Order: sequence, then C-alpha cells, then structure tokens
Amino acid sequence: MHDRLSCLMAAAQPPTRERRCGQPKRFFGKENLFSAAGRPSFIPTSQETMMNYALIRYGVKQADLEDNRALVEKVFEALGEAAPPTVRYLVLELDDGSFVHIVGQDGNSSALTGLAAFKAFTENHAQRRSTPAMRSPVKVIGNYRMLADQKAG
Repeated sequence: MHDRLSCLMAAAQPPTRERRCGQPKRFFGKENLFSAAGRPSFIPTSQETMMNYALIRYGVKQADLEDNRALVEKVFEALGEAAPPTVRYLVLELDDGSFVHIVGQDGNSSALTGLAAFKAFTENHAQRRSTPAMRSPVKVIGNYRMLADQKAG
C-alpha cells in the first residue's frame, strides 16, 4: 500500500531528471531540496503556519532580574509538565537586562496564559519592568535549528 501511495504521489509531482517509484527523488545526481511532503525543507509545516507568533520585549530593573529569571524558569517547568502541543515559547535575556519572548500559539492562548506559573509571572510584571513591554506580531521567515528542543544554558 505504501509503495502504491508513493507511486501515486510521485506521479502527481512535476517531473524531475530522475524518478523511480520507491526511490528518493534526485536532481542532477544530488538529493532534491524537496522533502517527502513535496515542499522545500525550509518552508514551515502546516501546523507551524497556523500558529500566530509574537515578539515581546521589555527591560527589567536590576534588582528584579533574578526574580524575573526564576519566574520565567517556572513557566518553562509548567510547560514541560503540561506539554501543550499548541504552544511554542522562547525567552532570551540580553546583556542590558532586557528580555525577549517569542511566543507561538494557535488560536487558543489559554494553553500558556492559563498556567498557574504564567499567572504568577505576570502578576507583578509591571513593577519588575524598567521599560514598557512592546509586543509585535511576527512572521517566521526561516528557522535553522534555532528552536530545536534543548534545555536553556
């Protein structure tokens, strides 16, 4: 069944220099840039394109840096336990005490904002900030191993 489906899918694709059922598509003797799904490997999957992404940046008062870091870490612990499939989240700390959050979520923002740890993080957020929070919707143009699953370090 799999071979038959592969042949049907291959027949629907534009012709390449070499195509054999069950064989990887090749172009001029090298692996084709297109993945098995028939799209370039650098184009996001349909799940990723349905996500809404935002970048949030704010400064934190020097005296509150440790508290902000600890609260962010607790959010990541809660995300690790809950493992919501509809959330992508990255937090960066800059040398100047600014934090950058990159948030990806489908239409259901409560998967992140409903977490007790996230509520604790936002509770006194305005008092910890040295600059206003700036939020901007963003569009992912490319991602090369930057957002791979890894522990902060």
